[in-house]
Amino acid sequence: MDFKKFLSTYSGVLKENRFYRIVLGVLLAANLLLGAAVLTHKEVVVLVPPDLRGETRIAPNRGDRHYQESWGLFFALLLGNVTPRNIEFVVEAVEAYLSPQIYQDLMKDLYAQAKNVKQSNLSISFEPREVMYDEQTERVLVKGQTVLRGSYGKPQMINKTFEFGIEVKNYYPRIVYLDAYEKKPKEGADGQ
Repeated sequence: MDFKKFLSTYSGVLKENRFYRIVLGVLLAANLLLGAAVLTHKEVVVLVPPDLRGETRIAPNRGDRHYQESWGLFFALLLGNVTPRNIEFVVEAVEAYLSPQIYQDLMKDLYAQAKNVKQSNLSISFEPREVMYDEQTERVLVKGQTVLRGSYGKPQMINKTFEFGIEVKNYYPRIVYLDAYEKKPKEGADGQ
C-alpha cells in the first residue's frame, strides 16, 4: 500500500470537507437572513384609481393632484350616469366613500333624487369634457354635459360641473364636499 498517496488523498478529503463546512455555514446564514426578511416584510399595497393619467403619489393621509383628479372623474361618471334600474347601485357605491361629516345630508339628497329619477323614468348621462384641480380650495372640478332623457319629449342638454372635496384617510379616498351645479346652454351653442 502506498501511504504517501493515501495521506495526500486523505488530506485532500479533509480540506474539501472543511471547504464544504464553510460553504454550508454561509448558505445557512443566508437562508436565516432571507427567512427573517420574509417574515418581517410588510405587504405593499398598490392602488390604481380609475383613469390614472400620470404618476401619482399617495401618503396615508394625503393624495396628490393626479390622485384626486382621477377619483373626482370616477365619482362624476358614477353620479352622472344613472337610470331607474341602476340608481340604487349608484347610491350604494357612493355611500362607501362619503365622509361622516356630510353623510346624512348627502344621503338624504341622493335618495330624494333617486326617487325622482324612478318616478319620472329619467335616464341621465354625463359626458365629461374637462377635469381640473383648484389649488386654492383643494377641490376637483369635473365639467361636462349632461343629457336628460325622459319617457316623452326630446332630450335636454345641460352643462354641468361636479365639484368634489376629496381627502385621503388610510390610503382610502373620502368625499368631504360634493356639489353639482348646472346651467342650460345657449341656443345654437355646442354645449360648451
